[in-house]
Amino acid sequence: MASVLHFLIIFFISFLLISPTISLKCSSQIFSNNTHFANCIDLTFLKSSLHWTYNSKNSTLSIAFIAPLPSNNGWVAWGINPTTPSMIGTHSLIAFKESNGSIVVKTYNLTSYKTIVESKKLLFTVLDSKAESSNGVLKILATLVLPANLTSVNQVWQIGPAVKDGIPVVHKFDADNLNSKGILDLATSSGDRKKNATASTPAPAPANNTGGQNGKETGGSSKIWESDFSFYVFLLFLGVWLL
Repeated sequence: MASVLHFLIIFFISFLLISPTISLKCSSQIFSNNTHFANCIDLTFLKSSLHWTYNSKNSTLSIAFIAPLPSNNGWVAWGINPTTPSMIGTHSLIAFKESNGSIVVKTYNLTSYKTIVESKKLLFTVLDSKAESSNGVLKILATLVLPANLTSVNQVWQIGPAVKDGIPVVHKFDADNLNSKGILDLATSSGDRKKNATASTPAPAPANNTGGQNGKETGGSSKIWESDFSFYVFLLFLGVWLL
C-alpha cells in the first residue's frame, strides 16, 4: 500500500510540473471575453505561441502572442519586420508590467541592439491592444491594419529579463532568442490549408509545428500535449488498478 501511495504522489507532482507546459500549447489556450482566432501555432522557439485571424478584405490582422515571462519583471514582444525576418527593423509590440503594477503594451521601431525607443510610426496601424497575465505567462492581444495585398509577413518574437525605468532591458543572445523569427503565411486564415502557417529562419519549422484551424475554436493542434496527457492518464489508471 505504501508503495502505491508513493507512486500516486509522484504522479501528481509530475502532473503539476508538466501542466505549465501543457497550458502553453496553443490548442489548449483560452482568452477572456470568449475571444477566438481562426489559426494558432506553437512557435519553434521560446516556448511561445501565436493565434491570429487575417481579414484580407480590410487588411486587418488580429493576433494573440503568448509567452512565459523569464522573471516577474520581464517582458514579451511580437512584431513585424517590413523587409526581412530579423530583429533590426522590426516594428514591435512589447508588453510588460509598469511600476504601478499595470500591464501595458507599447510600440517600438527596433533600430539597434543596444537601445530601444518607443515609436508610433510603424508599418501597421494599431487599432487596439492589451495584455493579460496569469501564472507567469503574458499574452499580447492586438488588432492591426496592415498594408493592402499582403500574403505573408516577417514575424519576430522575443522575451526579456527585466524592465528598468520603464524601458525593456536587452534580452539574452542564446540560440532560442536569436532564432525567434520566421514568415507568417496570412493566406492560412483565408482557407488555404496546403501552405505552412509559418516558416522559421533560416530553416523551416518542423511539420508538427505548423497548422491552423478554422471555426469557433482557437485552432491548431498539439501532438505533444496529447501524448503527455495520455501518458499521465495511463499512469493514473495504473495506480488505481494497483490499489
